Amino acid sequence: MLKVVHDKVAGRIRLHVQGLRDSRTLKDYLEAGLRHRRGITHVSASTITGNVLLSFNSKQDHATIIDTVYQLLDGWTETPPSACSKESKTPPFERNPGGGPVQQAMRDRTPSGKTVAHQLLRRFKTESEYPSEPWHTKSVEEVAAVLDTHVTYGLSEEEAGRRLQTYGPNQLPEPSPRSKWTLFASQFLSLPVALLGTAAGLSVVTGGLFEAVAIMGVVVANAIIGYVTESESERTIQSLQKVVRPHASLVRAGRLRTIPAHELVPGDLIALSPGDFIPADARLVASDQLTVDESALTGESIPVAKTVDALLSANAPLSDRTNMVYMGTLVLSGRGLAIVVATGRHSEMGSIHILLQETTAPETPIERQLRQMGDHLVLFGLSICGFVFVVGLVRGYGLLMMLRTAVSLAAAAIPEGLPAAATTTFALAIRGMKEHGVLIRHLHAAETLGAVQVICFDKTGTITQNWMTVMALDCGRGRVDVRDGRFIWRDQEIEAAKDECLWRLLQVAALCNETEIENDSKKERSYKLRGSPTERAIMETALEAGLDIVAFRRSHPVLHTRHRAENRLFMSTTHQRPEGGRLLAVKGNPVEVLEQCAWRLEAGGTIVAISEEDRLQIQMENERMAGNALRVLGVAYATFDGDQPEDGLTWLGLIGMADPIREGVKELIAVFHQAGIDTIMITGDQSPTAQAVAQQLNLSRGKPLVILDSSEFWSLSPEMMEALATKAHAYSRVSPALKLQIVQALQLGNRVVAMTGDGINDGPALKAADIGIAMGRSGTDLAREVADVVLENDDLETLVTALADGRTIHTNIKKSVHYFLSTNFSEIMVMASAMAMGIGAPLNTMQLLWINTVSDIFPGLALALEPAEPDILKQPPREAQAPLFSKEDYRRMTWESATISAAAMGAYAYGIRRYGMGPAAGSLAFQSLTLGQLLHAFSCRSEHHSLFKEDARPPNPHLNWAMAGTLLLQACTFFVPSLRRLLGIPALNWLDAAVIGGTALASFLVNESTKTTKASGIQP
Repeated sequence: MLKVVHDKVAGRIRLHVQGLRDSRTLKDYLEAGLRHRRGITHVSASTITGNVLLSFNSKQDHATIIDTVYQLLDGWTETPPSACSKESKTPPFERNPGGGPVQQAMRDRTPSGKTVAHQLLRRFKTESEYPSEPWHTKSVEEVAAVLDTHVTYGLSEEEAGRRLQTYGPNQLPEPSPRSKWTLFASQFLSLPVALLGTAAGLSVVTGGLFEAVAIMGVVVANAIIGYVTESESERTIQSLQKVVRPHASLVRAGRLRTIPAHELVPGDLIALSPGDFIPADARLVASDQLTVDESALTGESIPVAKTVDALLSANAPLSDRTNMVYMGTLVLSGRGLAIVVATGRHSEMGSIHILLQETTAPETPIERQLRQMGDHLVLFGLSICGFVFVVGLVRGYGLLMMLRTAVSLAAAAIPEGLPAAATTTFALAIRGMKEHGVLIRHLHAAETLGAVQVICFDKTGTITQNWMTVMALDCGRGRVDVRDGRFIWRDQEIEAAKDECLWRLLQVAALCNETEIENDSKKERSYKLRGSPTERAIMETALEAGLDIVAFRRSHPVLHTRHRAENRLFMSTTHQRPEGGRLLAVKGNPVEVLEQCAWRLEAGGTIVAISEEDRLQIQMENERMAGNALRVLGVAYATFDGDQPEDGLTWLGLIGMADPIREGVKELIAVFHQAGIDTIMITGDQSPTAQAVAQQLNLSRGKPLVILDSSEFWSLSPEMMEALATKAHAYSRVSPALKLQIVQALQLGNRVVAMTGDGINDGPALKAADIGIAMGRSGTDLAREVADVVLENDDLETLVTALADGRTIHTNIKKSVHYFLSTNFSEIMVMASAMAMGIGAPLNTMQLLWINTVSDIFPGLALALEPAEPDILKQPPREAQAPLFSKEDYRRMTWESATISAAAMGAYAYGIRRYGMGPAAGSLAFQSLTLGQLLHAFSCRSEHHSLFKEDARPPNPHLNWAMAGTLLLQACTFFVPSLRRLLGIPALNWLDAAVIGGTALASFLVNESTKTTKASGIQP
């Protein structure tokens, strides 16, 4: 009655005691009797496993401890109860009262005296090491033995608690949201902001406190705008998160319980029912017609039928591991029991989370371009400041004066309004996109949408609805297409109830169906369906045809059901007929069902013998449907009076189903192609399905379709993968890691890649892509967490608006930057040229700050709100590595700056001639330069369209209002004495005003005229 289970560790032994299982009395007797024996430090007896674990002084040997236990058991006289004597101990889902494979193994003795299970049993290498095995290749008894659990009773509460302490909760690592302080501080991490802060600090050192306050005011205002906008986006995304905490049904100590899913541990025995989300990775030990939707993990839309048998291949893909269930997938039908083998971060979903943490989001195009421009501005600003500082000292100006002037020029070299313009443009675009159901998580993601060159679409749930639908029926009259509940035969709508063959096909398919039907109390003649997607799709079609399924089932009660099996790929149900006799309904693999048939039903309802020609015709139609990416089922029936049909079955027809493409997706793909964007489909489905969908969407634009299966590029080098990535139109049988590899291969080819997806398996690719786009309604929490863009209503058509807005954002930011750079260059040119010529400093520090913080910002912001160009989506996307401005653009900006500067210097020369060098002459230069820059905003609206041409741009009311307000502020510098004193401006007369207006207007006309001649090929 005593067997050694484990005695390989000094000071520790595990023994199996006969009769201990389910005997609380014997457990108490052993623990009380052994606890105080000499040398024994710990004892724990389990009524679940029947084992006793003993820890003892290592100076004693195992034989002495065994003798001690034998002596104690000699005094035990009570007969232990049977294993399942109490009703409460009856194991749930027990299919074999005699016990499962592990119980049988416990009874099978080996020559050594130990049971088979004892030979398999082993503890983990250390108490904290997580169990890791190719579970799908092991038998049920091996899995139970390795995890030291029971396939009927599960773990005890004590053992489960110990493992929870050892391995931790069954939780995925949740990404911690950015704190408010981190979010606000991130707004200051750009180079222009850092340079402005440096300029403000130097202003304080040199005594320019007010100048420092003015500079930092702009910086803080820009940071507040960015913080508010990104905070609102974060709150919107977080509101989409599911707040439901999942629970799990499991068996512990022989009782069925429901506990929070995070309390699951390896070795727990979980119970699976229809509608359950599987809470952990587990190895099945019992399956009763269990089917699981694994599309969120594998990307395959077809439900997976689960079995218990061990598999041979250790490297089988997840979708082929039919004896395993995985966290986050959904039970569609049937029931099952499974032993938990991996929880939390050790599960397949946890592996994807780890892959996400190792994936770095790329820098967006506009971030890269503005950063590069900032680097150039640093070098340019430092060189100008150094030049002016040295020239000033040589000319005899004071050190402090030149230091303050150099600091002012440093501030002038950096466009203070640029960060505000970019941030405001992004913020307004995000607000506009949100109104269309497009949620932008990051400011720069809005602009990146406009730079997309390749869009990778996940098929299941993104291109398709992830919902099986009957697309076609083939019966006695031929193929009948099903469209929106209508039955179309040869382009004519027919009534299903008046077609004997079609009606009988739907009746029999509805009978041979395990979908549960519930009346919807809110709607008359409306039902709620629960079952597998395939059977639910058949029921929905029957309901649309007008069949009263509830009444028909009631009149044909089911007597017997035979489910689909591995060697019998069809299902059959036997029913009692209301007029007497029985009806056998069969549906399943068309080839196997057809083999059982000797008859067929014609269109008129006549039953005739099936010929070889008929069989060939049916097989051809079956292959034709399968080639169109349809899942095909054959349906047959028989009526009889005895125990079974004697003359074979009567063939009724074929049912073709598919996961339909979302409405409007085909037209959407055409729009993307017109916009110069390549489209690639990535799916976990088989190659024929991928090919059929790709052909329907015309992904190849009429060219030969190229589809790559995952088996074809597992061993490819990154260079070869990069070359193939640019040629493929679709990928099939793709895992999460391969999906990530595809995105990265496209990026290696300098392509800006967008990735759409909704499932757990899309997470790594969504994060790695230049722009990740997740579904907001049907998407998983993980997909939304890592995406840059969320489509709130799962409407892919909103991507068109988002792409147009993204391209407009880039164009408008370019216009704003053009304006800021050309005007700031003009200030530097005026100061540098005057210092070089020895005619003083035309502008003082406060005047430079006034121009940069008041006069420039509002027109620059208004330029960022230019209306979109009508043909914005007919233009190709810009090159990923192309700079924001070309050399020609910089030459143009230099010319414009020189023109504005020359006009201001002309006004300054007039002032020197009339008033001499001093504040009055400087005031003329200040006013002329400011007005010239304001007029230049109109010139920056277009690179090629002049205001004097008929095809000029449509009006921009934002710019008109900005100009009106800024001109009003500028007028105050003429008439408000306190403001004149602050800026150091003396009173000017009307002749001075005429000079100011004339010089400013002259620069504007010259720049507009050269724009016109540029269109004719004349370069300024």
